[in-house]
Amino acid sequence: MTLSVTVIKLGGSLMRSAELTLWLESITKLAQKTRVIIVPGGGEFADKVRETQQSLCFDNQTAHRLALLAMFQYGYLLTGLNPSIKIIENIDELLSTKDSQMPMLWLPDVLLNDFSEIPASWDYSSDSIALWLATKVNAEQLILIKTIDKLTSDYDLKSLINEGYIDQGFSSLLGNFSGEIKVFASEQYHLLNENQHSVEC
Repeated sequence: MTLSVTVIKLGGSLMRSAELTLWLESITKLAQKTRVIIVPGGGEFADKVRETQQSLCFDNQTAHRLALLAMFQYGYLLTGLNPSIKIIENIDELLSTKDSQMPMLWLPDVLLNDFSEIPASWDYSSDSIALWLATKVNAEQLILIKTIDKLTSDYDLKSLINEGYIDQGFSSLLGNFSGEIKVFASEQYHLLNENQHSVEC
């Protein structure tokens, strides 16, 4: 039986939250039902890149590469917290690995020197990168885990983009993805395996 594929973007804003380890536990549990690919956010590491670019005025291509490397840092941090998560950089290996019941964490090595897929702009953050990857691997579902104060059933993707919870570039990539998109707030880790109370496209 071929497992479905779920891509999960785990927001860097959760880095110092009490919920982070609980999310990792829930994601590990979900991997028993579907092939799980985690895309790490950039968190404080990416924030530092923004700050440094403003003070030193280097170009967006340099900032883009540094922001991608910020995702690497957060990714290694996540696997340090939960060693059962396997780091994979090659996209083909994400679907071919035999150990499919353990969560995989993808690091965006392929994007470091190729700006044709994801433009070198702050409009395209790890949200857009997760959507791009979900499209590449034909995922049935993309889940974004965000720090959001009040996430209710009234929210939709357009609202979340307009309010800055999801990056602006996300809209331009939506048409390429045929799967389901859901958003969970940081405190909703217990709902991940219940598949409810999430924001749908």
